[in-house]
Amino acid sequence: MVEEILKRKHEFIEKLKERRSIKGAILERKKAGKRAVIAEVKRRGLKEGGKEIIIEAAEAAKQMKKGGACALSVLTDKAFYGSLEDLRTVKLSVDLPVLRKDFIFDDFQVHESYAYGANAILLIARFLSTERLKELAKKAHSLGMEALIEIDRKSKDKILNHDVLGMASLIGINNRDLDTFEINLATFETIAPAVKPELPADVFLVAMSGINSKEDARRMFEAGADALLVGTSIMNAEDIEQKVGEFVIE
Repeated sequence: MVEEILKRKHEFIEKLKERRSIKGAILERKKAGKRAVIAEVKRRGLKEGGKEIIIEAAEAAKQMKKGGACALSVLTDKAFYGSLEDLRTVKLSVDLPVLRKDFIFDDFQVHESYAYGANAILLIARFLSTERLKELAKKAHSLGMEALIEIDRKSKDKILNHDVLGMASLIGINNRDLDTFEINLATFETIAPAVKPELPADVFLVAMSGINSKEDARRMFEAGADALLVGTSIMNAEDIEQKVGEFVIE
């Protein structure tokens, strides 16, 4: 009995420790001429008619993988019914790279993310100084994790600091205004041309927020996106697998 417990524990820990690369997953899709989609697990969603539902993280993750997502994002903030337990559950449920999406500002949270199985963390430039961005991204790299640095209109200049670029694995442009929460896809179209030429060849550009249809996806890729991060429209879909597939297939 003890041997069985130890064997199970060993397998559990090894799976959590498994290093998976979102950059690598995006690159594979690009080489294959396919669209790279990072699907986001948000356990709180709204179905048509305004009915609120709570979606099981493991089931959502499995459907997203079947739909063709190359990586998963897990929202861990409790305001959206998320948790670190969801992060661990998703990591153990599928073999895709997993991003922790939260408000991360302390070294402890980076270690916490690693302990729960994250392969990458989100760092929101709007809420962090340039120096803190570098420090947190460096800490993530030291643990074998990637850093997706999110920028918007007010914080885009931070990423043009080459010290920050040297620490970034991925750059995300958020179409959501964090002051008003309004979404405008023109945000990506405006910022991307200024940012993309400055990025090293191995740092990919991710369009985030407000991507609801094939047309939206096409618009973002035409504007220079290497990948999409899509949450709400996928989680609100009647068929998660089918919805992910709509974004993946051109």
